[in-house]
Amino acid sequence: MKKMKIAALLLTGCMVLSLSACNFIPGMKNNRDDDDDKRIEKSETTEEETTTTTAEETTTEETTEATSEETTSEESKGSEESKETEASKENGGSTFSGKILDFEDMHFYVNGKKYTLGKTTLQEMIDDGVPFKESEIKNASKEIKKNSQSLYGFGIQLDKYWTPLLYVMNLSSEAKPMSECVVYRVSMYNIEKNYKNGANFQFEFPYKMTMDEIIANCGEPKEAANKVHDDGINGNYTDTLRYRQKATKYLGSREYQFVFAKGEMSRITLTYIP
Repeated sequence: MKKMKIAALLLTGCMVLSLSACNFIPGMKNNRDDDDDKRIEKSETTEEETTTTTAEETTTEETTEATSEETTSEESKGSEESKETEASKENGGSTFSGKILDFEDMHFYVNGKKYTLGKTTLQEMIDDGVPFKESEIKNASKEIKKNSQSLYGFGIQLDKYWTPLLYVMNLSSEAKPMSECVVYRVSMYNIEKNYKNGANFQFEFPYKMTMDEIIANCGEPKEAANKVHDDGINGNYTDTLRYRQKATKYLGSREYQFVFAKGEMSRITLTYIP
């Protein structure tokens, strides 16, 4: 009986040793190690993905911020340029560096087309669809004597108050309808109040130039009579500048006239006599 107990104990000990040896056979992994490895790999992969995602998000944010800054910079630049352009329009000529006086080519523009005094006929402008006042243009068919000027003008209807006036002259040796005569004078009125409405009617120079700018560009008028100050009534003073050149074929002169009301450009008149 005692021997059987000893044998049983020995058998149990061998089985324990055998199981322990199985757990440490080289090249084998238990399920716990496998699971641990998978968790580690998954953790490392997740960290890499998180890092990559974070880097991509950061790059995207930086790109967005850079694009936003560029857009803001461009918008700001465009806004500044727009303000400068508007300022140039408002100060009306302080940036004008061209030549005002040209007695051989006195002209104006309607809807972007150039018309020259002494060359353009009234009929040409009618054919171009220039919007003349109906009450005045109906007289275009009336005849005017040879070597004569019209006594009244033909208004271009730009709006209720903005109406340039054109006058014609018959340079031929016989009477002819005024529509066939050349335009020799153009006058623009009420500039200080309505010049913004005259976008489709321009001269070669800005409307809103000051007296100092006119003089800086054209010089002082040669005769005192061509620079006149009128005190007016109730402080409504006016100043007039005239620049003249004697006509070569007819009596009279070619003239640029600028009238200022309380320092603001009020009227411009160009006259061409051959």
